[in-house]
Amino acid sequence: MDKFADKANKAAKALSTSTLNYPNASLIYYQQGLSDQEVEDRTAVTIKMANAAGESAEKISDQLTAVWNNFYDGS
Repeated sequence: MDKFADKANKAAKALSTSTLNYPNASLIYYQQGLSDQEVEDRTAVTIKMANAAGESAEKISDQLTAVWNNFYDGS
């Protein structure tokens, strides 16, 4: 858990978001059973889009999940 907290703090700073916002966005993807790398990639995209759109990471993650699930090709 300490390793994740350290990584989350660094990522949050790099993405100009709060240290609470990043783990909350990550949790959504971990709950979907994604790998650590997939969670990291999707969380970064989610935070960037949320910042640009002025929306919550939760709302953006729901929208992006729908898009990603719709276009998942099974590979």
